[in-house]
Amino acid sequence: GAGGAAMMCAIHAGRRGRSVVILDHASKLGGKILISGGGRCNFTNIGAGPANYVSENPHFCTSALARYPPENFIQWVREHGIPFHEKKLGQLFCDGSAQAIVNLLKTECDRAGVEIRLGSKVGKISGATDPGFVIQTTEGNLTCNSLVIATGGLSIPKLGATGFGYE
Repeated sequence: GAGGAAMMCAIHAGRRGRSVVILDHASKLGGKILISGGGRCNFTNIGAGPANYVSENPHFCTSALARYPPENFIQWVREHGIPFHEKKLGQLFCDGSAQAIVNLLKTECDRAGVEIRLGSKVGKISGATDPGFVIQTTEGNLTCNSLVIATGGLSIPKLGATGFGYE
């Protein structure tokens, strides 16, 4: 997928020297980002903490938020010159279009050397191969050592959400 979670993962993997390819069947990046917050993108919440998350491992969220607190993303937003404001309960929104957040993520993907292939449909994923995984796509097969599946959910089917992640 080429949504927010996938791009964040790809950026950090690319910065660690990994060769990264994002595949998405959609024709544009960050579809859900573009409609979030009424088109202004609620990009973080400075008041959120571990108590706001449900997990079988309650320590996971504490660890994740300690390693990447909201201030880190806010700093990126500032560095990219994106004006924003706080609404209720610490919710931060772009003053303008959510496209600014998609552009920020795309720019950071480019800086990290991430390759993005839109309109590329994944068919089957096979594991237990050497070097790790074979991914069948409409553009041919890819092989990789590591694989992250960030397919989003079925909450907004009109954006192109499918059951692929669940399957």
